[in-house]
Amino acid sequence: MATNMSQSEMDYTCPVCCDIFTDPIVLLCGHSFCKSCIQEWWRQSTIQKCPVCKEIFPMSQPPPNLALRNLSDNKRQERSDRAMAALDDLCSVHGEKFKLFCQDDEQLICVICRDAQQHKKHNCIPINEAAESQKTKLKVELMHLKSKLGSFEMNKLKCDKMAGHIKFQAQQTEKTIKEEFQKLHKFLKAEETARINAVRDEGKLKSDAMSIRIVNLSSEISSLRAKIQTIEREIKAEDFSFMRDVKSILKQGRCNLPGPETPSGALIDEAKHVGNLLFTVLKKMTSIIQYSPVILNPNTGCSSLTLSQNLTCSESDKAKQLPENPERRYSGVLGYEGFSSGKHSWDVEVDGWWGLGVTDTPSVICGIAMHTETLGPLCELHGSQEIIRAVIPKKVRVLLDYNRGLLTFFDLDRKTHVHTIKYRFTQTVFPYFNSTVKILPAELAVRIKQPR
Repeated sequence: MATNMSQSEMDYTCPVCCDIFTDPIVLLCGHSFCKSCIQEWWRQSTIQKCPVCKEIFPMSQPPPNLALRNLSDNKRQERSDRAMAALDDLCSVHGEKFKLFCQDDEQLICVICRDAQQHKKHNCIPINEAAESQKTKLKVELMHLKSKLGSFEMNKLKCDKMAGHIKFQAQQTEKTIKEEFQKLHKFLKAEETARINAVRDEGKLKSDAMSIRIVNLSSEISSLRAKIQTIEREIKAEDFSFMRDVKSILKQGRCNLPGPETPSGALIDEAKHVGNLLFTVLKKMTSIIQYSPVILNPNTGCSSLTLSQNLTCSESDKAKQLPENPERRYSGVLGYEGFSSGKHSWDVEVDGWWGLGVTDTPSVICGIAMHTETLGPLCELHGSQEIIRAVIPKKVRVLLDYNRGLLTFFDLDRKTHVHTIKYRFTQTVFPYFNSTVKILPAELAVRIKQPR
């Protein structure tokens, strides 16, 4: 039996039974045997000595060779797998080796099967040709998987940046709240504490939510990588092995994961905490409170704008690294609150080149702009119609009549009409600002007096 074994199997062969070890034991001389073999050998010889070197074994029971037992079990399993693989190579009906692939039935067949009634009129090709065709299809799926993996990795990078920005926002918002509440002195300490806790809770909530998102993306990326590695390994396999499992491989190659999406509303809602902060405690501190009819939303601001701490001013600055959240605009900044009906107005002080108006979509902005820092013409933002003005206004009142579809601009210093835009609003519109602007506070008494 030993002559039919490979050299590797010889290393795991019992010298007595000439087969792979079963429950091997080891003697003091270092030789190993099957437990049952050594017991039978000693029973017949009546002397406990090594069958190989004849050294006397003085102990009653030899110790088990655990390492050799594990290796022998693995070798026995390999032998069984080879035997099963040899049977898989043969047609179960005719006992011939598989050499063809039936494209109609999508299965391996032998040359006798090809001439049988079942496959006689089918399109049968050699296994290597079929494997090449199927591998080509699988490579296309592999490209899609790699592309999707790239999308997930890019989305994870975005989320990583957003996670860091959330922490930065939480710190900055907390700092702003503290500075604002210092104006209200000790008797407003309770209100200050409550709002700081709200920011911290939201920061923790959104940080936790983003962490979960990142963990999920990491898991999906790992899954895609594992699937890609499996497919790449299967493609490199032998044609027969590949074609035998081609259905399951193609099934594994399909990916039903939806494309990654950057979560909307994931950043800290700074405007909710900082905007109109002092107005909320107006009843006891009306003399030092200013109310702004519009609060800028920093989550929409482009990277080239810097917003003031109270979110009422913006000015041009060097481009900054900001997360690419869905609300972010490529130019200008939006007000925090949108309008879908009624009349609304806000006063703005402008300087240099600027833009004012409202918008309902990223591509359509109704408003006016000063496009140069010289005495250049005023223009409409949507359509670029030139507005003839002898003097460029420095303070502008924006009046929105949503129901009538009118957006009107007035020169506050000269109390004159500047321009009116007619547009049929169908969605919620948000105030739009660009470059150097400052939203002027409304006059406050016991109630808010809106500009007219």
